[in-house]
Amino acid sequence: MNPTTLVQSELALDIPGQPGAATTLLVVDDEAAVRELEVLALAGLGYKVLSAAGPVEALLQAAVTPTIDLLLTDYSMPQADGLELTHWFRAVHPKTPVLMVSGSLEALNGRIAGLERFEVLAKPFKVQELVQKVRASLNGAP
Repeated sequence: MNPTTLVQSELALDIPGQPGAATTLLVVDDEAAVRELEVLALAGLGYKVLSAAGPVEALLQAAVTPTIDLLLTDYSMPQADGLELTHWFRAVHPKTPVLMVSGSLEALNGRIAGLERFEVLAKPFKVQELVQKVRASLNGAP
């Protein structure tokens, strides 16, 4: 089974409310395989997905994209961490929710206080967990 079929079959399992193409997500991860999986899963559900290999590329896209409905970013990246990216990104898109993916939640302790519309997803995660967390973040749910 190819990756596209595998992701689509897993996502077909009891996830109500398909999104429209009007919802734009920016996915940022320096690990190409993880980024591609996230993009594939979310685009397969109808989201418009922009992709960036790091913070600099993400900020360039944010500067030229009028509406980004969710920033989905990895925490640990070589150019800057996801929290630094969040602060810079919010200078351009202040009300956009952020979903941060991290394999080390301890690294975030004490650094996320006061961040509004900010959620965390622990690595490793299942595709269905990613989709549910994205939808919850878009809907403003904790």
